[in-house]
Amino acid sequence: MPHRRYDYEDLIAVQDIIRLATEHSLSVYYTRSTADYKSDGSIVTEADLMLQQSLTTALAERYPAVLMLGEEISESAQLDALRNGDDFWCLDPIDGTTNFHATMPLFSVSLGLISGGEVVMGIVYDPNRHEFFGAIRNQGLWINGERVERPTQPQRLEDCVAFVDFKRLHAAVGSKLVQQQPYKSQRNIGTCALEWAWLAAGRANLLVHGREKIWDYSAGVLLNREAGGVSETFDGEPVFKLSLKPRSVIAASHPELFAKWASVLRDIR
Repeated sequence: MPHRRYDYEDLIAVQDIIRLATEHSLSVYYTRSTADYKSDGSIVTEADLMLQQSLTTALAERYPAVLMLGEEISESAQLDALRNGDDFWCLDPIDGTTNFHATMPLFSVSLGLISGGEVVMGIVYDPNRHEFFGAIRNQGLWINGERVERPTQPQRLEDCVAFVDFKRLHAAVGSKLVQQQPYKSQRNIGTCALEWAWLAAGRANLLVHGREKIWDYSAGVLLNREAGGVSETFDGEPVFKLSLKPRSVIAASHPELFAKWASVLRDIR
């Protein structure tokens, strides 16, 4: 069965759906959310659940044949989308829930569209800065609906800003990075999706993470690739995989920089 082709019109339509849903969900609970703990120790708020339901309903109205794999649905429903969805959405309604719950303005909405086993559309929305980072496969990167080119990137690791999530890295890798610091400066902002988006936009140059799930990376992998970047796991595999199991991430804003960054990290490990 041939898969539908998605284009710029779809990108803008989905961004409008996300904008409307966030206006009616996040603002209700920001500064006054309560949180429950999930089995993995992470938290979920009313806003996560409300926004996921709002987006699921609104997207189904426009794209009734596309299933939903959301972070906050049951694992059985997630697996059903993976196994039976020719096309499906991959949604993290609030990436950076801990930041959101603490009223720290660093969180995002991440939505990938998977068709034929590949990510064909990716959107990361930063509601605090009203920025949409969007990509369609083989059609480049857009910010707020405008096609953009990534600024010139550094050639040397020592001139780079790196997103490093020490919490989920192997202790030996994290320790070596602290001691050696192959980059100019390091950041971790507590939202994987926004780190991917800022990497794509050229606001940072390197990224490493020990455990991201499909809703963390699906949109971001496409954003970075469409901007000219490269990403792999520590084992040299593509980051994106039709699996609920966490994936490691090594990413950089262009191929030459990626080769240097990956070499350093794999040598450390």
